[in-house]
Amino acid sequence: MAASSPGGRGGLFVRQSTGLVREASALDATIFNAVFSAPVGATLAFGLFWALSAFPQADFVVVTLICLAINIPVLVMMALLASSMPRTGGDYVWVSRILTPPLALVSNFGAALSAMIGATFWARYFAVLALGPVLTSLGAMLGIQTLTDWGTSFQTDHVWTFLGGFAMIALMTVILVRGTRTTFRWQNAFWIIASVGTFVAFLCLLLGSGSDFAQHFNTLNQAQGGGTMQDVIAKAGVAGIQPDLGNMSMTLPAIFVVMTFMMWNWWSVYLSGELKSAMNRRRQMSIMVGALAWDVLFIALGAALLFKVTGFDFVVAANTANSGFSIPGGAFYQVLAALVYNVPVLTVVIVGSFLFWSLPAMVGNTFMPIRTVFAWSFDRLLPERFSQVNERTHSPVAAILLVMAIVTGMLAWSIWSADFNTWLALGVLAGVVCIVIVAVAAMMFPRRRADLYQASPANLKVGGIPVLYIVAPLAILVMAFLVWCLFAYPPLALGSLDNAWWVPAFMGGIVVFGLAVYYIAKLVRRRQGIDIDLVYRELPPE
Repeated sequence: MAASSPGGRGGLFVRQSTGLVREASALDATIFNAVFSAPVGATLAFGLFWALSAFPQADFVVVTLICLAINIPVLVMMALLASSMPRTGGDYVWVSRILTPPLALVSNFGAALSAMIGATFWARYFAVLALGPVLTSLGAMLGIQTLTDWGTSFQTDHVWTFLGGFAMIALMTVILVRGTRTTFRWQNAFWIIASVGTFVAFLCLLLGSGSDFAQHFNTLNQAQGGGTMQDVIAKAGVAGIQPDLGNMSMTLPAIFVVMTFMMWNWWSVYLSGELKSAMNRRRQMSIMVGALAWDVLFIALGAALLFKVTGFDFVVAANTANSGFSIPGGAFYQVLAALVYNVPVLTVVIVGSFLFWSLPAMVGNTFMPIRTVFAWSFDRLLPERFSQVNERTHSPVAAILLVMAIVTGMLAWSIWSADFNTWLALGVLAGVVCIVIVAVAAMMFPRRRADLYQASPANLKVGGIPVLYIVAPLAILVMAFLVWCLFAYPPLALGSLDNAWWVPAFMGGIVVFGLAVYYIAKLVRRRQGIDIDLVYRELPPE
């Protein structure tokens, strides 16, 4: 049964409380951030190799550390705002109460669109980049042809790909409907299994030798029709190549690549309405910085361990087209780590656990847009059914079903469309729109809403200067750098500058959609005798 008593504070809100419950712990939120932003095993598997295939002299380890530094201002800004207004909706609540509701819908829709594109990626990823490579690799390494055939089908057959991705969407839907506590139990359990497999891979690389790896790789790759390690390196033409941090044509775009999955460790702001002690500034800060530190430490460590065993030039070569790397499923981190010892039990643990990264990564990508729909409905911008909450599970079922239906449609489109990879990269820009608008709100907070700011955790100063005045401009500069990278290095997303019109068109579409939702809702509610602008004079009830 749904909790949907009408009225609320003088009829402004749908009801006097959200119906959501603060069930998420700091650990839940930290894992939520870490796996939404940069799930270690998955990021190493493909983020590392993609970066080096496109920018072969990028110093991936140092670049990752650079990304840690430039993310700090964004995290501090988000933590201060989240602890000051810990409500469901995150930036939607802050921007609407500090600046204007139309801008709030633009920023919040930008983040929600980015998340839904991400959810589509992780559903498709499960079929194409996880289930497919795992089955083909295990089939080759264990000598089971049926597994190889199934894996190939998931990677190449559109129907198989859709079914594999939809299976993840369906499972995620059931989990979300069962409530926040259940969602985080699944998230944490899958994260633990996936992390164990990744850390076993680390141990193999730490304790193993390059000669053992070369022997096992040569045997398996030659059995699949390829050559030895040296053959692969020679054919790719990268023998002796080393990372060059001073080569800006490699370093700057590599920072963009790493930031596409490293810039989201503030995502727990969308948990604030369901996070225990969400008004605690120190807790908010530790959740975000802790998740960032975890990702950076283990991604940098994992990359360094791989280079130690295989050599930097081999990693570059393995991801170069027509290099003679012939192991089914392609070169990805877990397969290479498993080849250090090539023991069936270790292979199954390392490679098989890779399947468990998709679900935790999907949690944040689905949780956020669902709360966006809920928050908009609660403020009467959308039909009230989308803010109804199941009394037993405390989950907004209608909002869940709406968002998951949209993600399913996007999954189908992504499989049969040639433009999805461009949209995936442009999804980063949707996040940029959100962060820039939030930064403007942060700079205006002390003056425009002094009544809220003075007594809030955001009222923090360094040398007499509000911290928000320092971190918000820095956050804008970081976002400006990411946009500049798209134009300076078109292969990152656009292919060529001929497609540069995608950027203003994409950003303009976000603005138009957000404004349209607000003004259409305002017109409809006015005809019903409701002035929705009155809602934004106060914070939503908890």
